Amino acid sequence: MRLSSYRLNHSIRQQSAGFTLIEVLIAAVILFSALAITAQLYSASSLSAQKASNKAHFYQINPIAITTIKAEIRQLTENRKLTELSSEFTISGIHYQWQAQRTAFEARAPDYDDLAPPKPQFGLFQVNVIGKNTLSEKVDEFQFRVASW
Repeated sequence: MRLSSYRLNHSIRQQSAGFTLIEVLIAAVILFSALAITAQLYSASSLSAQKASNKAHFYQINPIAITTIKAEIRQLTENRKLTELSSEFTISGIHYQWQAQRTAFEARAPDYDDLAPPKPQFGLFQVNVIGKNTLSEKVDEFQFRVASW
């Protein structure tokens, strides 16, 4: 009886001595699938981070560009006859081109002691701006309005 018990234990150990080829292949497929998904997620997040960085660069420089454009418009509108303006400049690696068109030209409110109606002196301009990053060739477009006097 001892001998049959030994043979039974020995045969069970032989059958479960290791992994089969199918088990190893299935584990490898699962492992490589997980690695491929992780690599794809890393690549996508890296691209997304680069896009966010470029957009943040535009958003950091755009207020400076808007202030510069407003100053140029106010300087150029000393000539009241101009209805369209344009210029270009570069700030921190972003090349800006802008065009402005006067949409309104109004006078101040009349005073009670005015002998003649006031002349138009306040202009409202619609400004279209294109900013192009000189390094990455990314383009950003935006619009705003500005008053001049």
